[in-house]
Amino acid sequence: MNEPVDRVAAYRILSEALECETGGRDALVAARCKGEPALERHVRSLLALAATDGGTGLLVAGIAPPVPERIGREYGHFRLLELLGVGGMGAVYRAERTDGVPQVVAVKVLRDSLSDADSTRFAREARILAGLEHPSIARLIDVGVREGEGWIAMEYVRGQAITAWCDAAALDMRSRVRLLVAVADAIATAHRRLIVHRDIKPSNVLVDAEGNPKLIDFGIAYALQDPGAPREATADVSRLFTPHYAAPEQVRGEPVTVATDVFGLGALAYRVLAGCEPFAEATSAVGYLLAVTQQDIRMPSEAGRGAGLAPGGVRALQGDLDSILMKALDRDPARRYAGMDDMRADLNAWLEGRPVGARAATWHYRFAKFARRRALPLAIASLAAIGLAVAGVVYVLQERRVTQALQAAARRGDFLQQLLKSADPSSGRRDVTVAELVDSARQSLDGTLGQEPLVEASMLGLIAETDGNLGRYEQALAASSRELELLAANGGSPLERARALVRRGELFRGFGRYAQGEAPLREALALYQRLSGVESDRAAALNELGMVLTNTGNEAGAVALYRQALEIDRKSGDRWPAESVVRQNNFAVLLNRMGRYRESADLARQALARGRKVLPADHSDLLSLEQTYAMTLDSLGEHVDAEATLRDLLARSTRVRGPEHPDTLVTKVQLGEILIDLGRHAEATQLLEQAAKGLERAQGPTSPYAASAWSDYSVAACGGDDAAAGLAAAQRVAVIRAAALPATDWHRKSTQADIGYCLERLHRYREAEPILVGAAHDLEAIRGPGFYTTQLAYKGLRELYAQTARPVDAARMAALIKP
Repeated sequence: MNEPVDRVAAYRILSEALECETGGRDALVAARCKGEPALERHVRSLLALAATDGGTGLLVAGIAPPVPERIGREYGHFRLLELLGVGGMGAVYRAERTDGVPQVVAVKVLRDSLSDADSTRFAREARILAGLEHPSIARLIDVGVREGEGWIAMEYVRGQAITAWCDAAALDMRSRVRLLVAVADAIATAHRRLIVHRDIKPSNVLVDAEGNPKLIDFGIAYALQDPGAPREATADVSRLFTPHYAAPEQVRGEPVTVATDVFGLGALAYRVLAGCEPFAEATSAVGYLLAVTQQDIRMPSEAGRGAGLAPGGVRALQGDLDSILMKALDRDPARRYAGMDDMRADLNAWLEGRPVGARAATWHYRFAKFARRRALPLAIASLAAIGLAVAGVVYVLQERRVTQALQAAARRGDFLQQLLKSADPSSGRRDVTVAELVDSARQSLDGTLGQEPLVEASMLGLIAETDGNLGRYEQALAASSRELELLAANGGSPLERARALVRRGELFRGFGRYAQGEAPLREALALYQRLSGVESDRAAALNELGMVLTNTGNEAGAVALYRQALEIDRKSGDRWPAESVVRQNNFAVLLNRMGRYRESADLARQALARGRKVLPADHSDLLSLEQTYAMTLDSLGEHVDAEATLRDLLARSTRVRGPEHPDTLVTKVQLGEILIDLGRHAEATQLLEQAAKGLERAQGPTSPYAASAWSDYSVAACGGDDAAAGLAAAQRVAVIRAAALPATDWHRKSTQADIGYCLERLHRYREAEPILVGAAHDLEAIRGPGFYTTQLAYKGLRELYAQTARPVDAARMAALIKP
């Protein structure tokens, strides 16, 4: 009799053991399983299988025995003619009738022998299966038991596995989804008869010559009984699974429900639409077991891009299809679709251009779907405008009497209605961008809302925010200035003024004008101090000021502010989860800059784990969390992993934010820094030049972000084959930073290290030495000996001394360089 085992605990111990050296596994398993002999035996059986597993999928049941020679045998009225395949439950044969009726069928002979009691249950379930009638389900024709071998005769389907059919026919995304809808309808029919399939995979969905899908192999399905009723399995198959398609609960040996089939169809759809399996990197059953129970599934569109899916297919997956598949594949059965009918409905909704249930039913989202179905070229632009309307209504409701709020909302509605008409295709305007729509809104405000200055102020604030998100900081700051003027002149409330001031400080920071951002943020915090019920706003302002101080050299002040903000978040619980995650992430950035790498990495890892739970995939804030985590990996010397993370992140940021968005360009800078660490200077030089020029276009030639990118470019170019260009770039950065920063600022000292390094690479040793010595001395004092540019100065001096025959000095510098 099998003893109950905590399978989740077993898999975790297995994962740890596989990471250990072989010689240390016994001790680890014994220590982890102390006092639980059943658990220890189970883990050791998994380890034994891991050493021999070839991807059979029979994780615990062992290796299937050889198939007996059965060709020519008769099972009921059927003679076996040809072995078609072998699976976890048994072997499938092509067979013909022997009673004079011309019919070819598929006969499945079960692997395990059946006792008398098993035979009774087998016959009972077969009667249930025989009642399944659906054009996409292979019919059950007959069942029986021959010398203890159970067999099932089913409709013989002449066709290809759905994946092979789709690829051979080069089906487009819509045609593939239509096939999946038919399969979902078939599974839903089975579920209504209280039957689950539990082995949905490509080889069990065949497509015939006419293009009709057929779901086969309901022979391993079983009837769902009433909750609490005793459950009897036809055969002991709870331990079997098919890698890449089995649900986590199957792998863990937990109860199987309709949610298991939802996962199975989600996995099948992932393969059909994205061109690869979930956890495709898991090449064995043990690998899949660990992946499906512990790892997050990659977004289908991203996996498809990596698998070579055409750009059009990737675009089709992005958005709704990504959401449908990710909901179906949720590790927690309770968070998947409640039933197959719901998943089928969402797939149909995608085909028809309607909103899908897998995504939040926001007004923005439903409006975008409405516009797309009517071919309006303003999906994103309309979304932005609707957002302005909703947020504006909330603004007024908070601070004005209800009657005034309703009047203002009506006026705003009229204004936005006229604005959206300007983007209607019937007016002759096509392909209206968000920027054009916002500019139109700005130009229309004076004439339309001039008699309602506070309503106009709220609209200007939202326009400023939208422009800031687009990276159009000059336009955003102009709207912000006008917003604050209207609030001051027309009795704007303290809350309205404080929020406008925070927005202004955020815009200055985004523009790289940190010093100018500090004053409005401190003024906002003073206003919040006098208000109650604004803890979330105050935490946001503390976070924003913390970022400003981080970039003006006041790191101690920034640490204090972040700690205040995180304390507010701690007291709030889960009321503002997304915002608190972002603040935690920003604190991790600061700690990394201070050289507290391990603390930074731990905090960034925690923030990313929380962010993945509360933020939608590809949300801009989630991208920032992943970027910070990659930065911490790089700081800890894990350059290869950091590079892989950032390359994926750069592709997603380019798609979500756009190639010229400052955040995308900063991601490119960070990737360039990692390439320098990996010694790939030519790649880094090209990438950093692109990023620096892009940041100059977005923020101006004196932008601190652009200066940082050119600084990195100088190191890459001087480390490679273009030291002259690198030196010129470093000298330009020195001029920009001298005009903007105090002489003691570490950025200016770092620029001196860049210049000295480039001079050394050009063999201009006499000029290089005093610059490098001074930079090393100052950076040691300000940032410490382990700081990146301190280390660069050491490296420059080591090479200089080596080239000028000063071995003692060279050795002294070499001793300071971190491996």
